[in-house]
Amino acid sequence: MNVQSEQERRRVGATVRALREKIGATQDQFANRVGMTRPTLANIEAGRRNLSYKHLPSFAEALGVPPIAIMWPEPNPQEKTAA
Repeated sequence: MNVQSEQERRRVGATVRALREKIGATQDQFANRVGMTRPTLANIEAGRRNLSYKHLPSFAEALGVPPIAIMWPEPNPQEKTAA
């Protein structure tokens, strides 16, 4: 199932990009690791395409994080509001 709102696609894409950059991989390198083309990865990172649940495990493994860290990342501490 690939049902994501535009806002969710952008959030997931930004998370993938940040994690990919953190491990020092280019889009070409990372796309090869997860078995897709660079344009497809670029579209996921830009929020124009869903990250399918089929690809989630390979993304998580390549990024060294649990799948939930991609789909529901921790909020930025600066974005938290005081209680």
